[in-house]
Amino acid sequence: MASNQVTAASIDTPSAPRVSVIMPSYNHARYIRSAIESVLAQTFKDLELLVSDDGSIDDTSNVVAQISDPRLSFVANPFNRGAGIVTNELIARARGEFIALLNSDDEWVADKLERQVRMLDEDPSLAACFTRAQWIDSEGKALGDDQVEYGDVFNKENRSQAMWLRWFFFSGNCLCHPSVLIRKDCYDVLGDYDNRLRQLPDFEMWVRLVKRWPIHIMSERLLRFRILPGENASSPTLKNARRGNNETFFILSKFFDDVSPELLKEGFGDLLRDPNAVGESSIGAEKALLYFSPGLGNPRIYGLVGTAALHRLLGAGVDPSELKQKYGIDDRFFQEVTGDLDTFTNVVTAQPSLLGRLPNSVREGLSPYTARELIVEFAIRVVRRLSGRRT
Repeated sequence: MASNQVTAASIDTPSAPRVSVIMPSYNHARYIRSAIESVLAQTFKDLELLVSDDGSIDDTSNVVAQISDPRLSFVANPFNRGAGIVTNELIARARGEFIALLNSDDEWVADKLERQVRMLDEDPSLAACFTRAQWIDSEGKALGDDQVEYGDVFNKENRSQAMWLRWFFFSGNCLCHPSVLIRKDCYDVLGDYDNRLRQLPDFEMWVRLVKRWPIHIMSERLLRFRILPGENASSPTLKNARRGNNETFFILSKFFDDVSPELLKEGFGDLLRDPNAVGESSIGAEKALLYFSPGLGNPRIYGLVGTAALHRLLGAGVDPSELKQKYGIDDRFFQEVTGDLDTFTNVVTAQPSLLGRLPNSVREGLSPYTARELIVEFAIRVVRRLSGRRT
């Protein structure tokens, strides 16, 4: 990824600007002018701003029509098709060396792009850089981290590619999508955002990204992230939570695809049975057993993904003697796992063998849901014990 010296002084935009800013919009007539103006007012001038409205039913189109700047391009789509589709179309239209994304209800600090372009120019090894965020309310008033649920989510330290993978595996996303500046070449290699995902399409993209290249988070808060309760895609509603769990399952199912043995060892070596494992069967076993590691956020999701990974491994024609001798994994082991790990039932009686191992004082006060959670956790401990893992 080549880089050039930043020249932010000139206001003249060449035929191919260095930065393409993309802005998908939907029903943000109240905020989109501020969002657009925060881009056009950047101290880094060599940019284009591509705005695509996803079938808004408010006054968005009229608001944008009142803004005159040769760097601004606006498309109004007649139907709502999904943010992922619109974002992918904007990326395809982008002509810049770098791409930045801004939500149509957020704002940037004036020197955001200048700082980020300078960073990527100075370190060509970086694929992308992110920033931290200043939370604001519907009126633009600053909010403290303690006033927002998960208010410190973006305040993370930098780490290697392998350790980012570890963070993502255990803790989920912590990268602020509307703060990103990324080399367009990366999207050319990685492909589109997955529009089937609504809660976590950016997270799925970042997992793919860090498997290939390093990234950096700037410590400055260069994004003004607007909190609109009930409207933000990440709002803590029941439907969003359910969808998020399902999308987590799909992301985890491919999490270790294309992860090299070197990245696996660096990021997860302390959890591997054999950190120096080589060969399809050993690497496959190590990856599958990681889904039963201690400290995972939702053991039902991870357990199901891990069980599916074991099922594929045992049916892939790998050397069964190596799996058995080195990891204790064979068909009988798999049958024990599927007999103990409950994923689909909601009633306690579906797991009498496991429930019976809980103390009477614990069993008597359990709701079916709580009992199920304890059973799943207990079953995962069984898998760790059977495979020789530390608990």
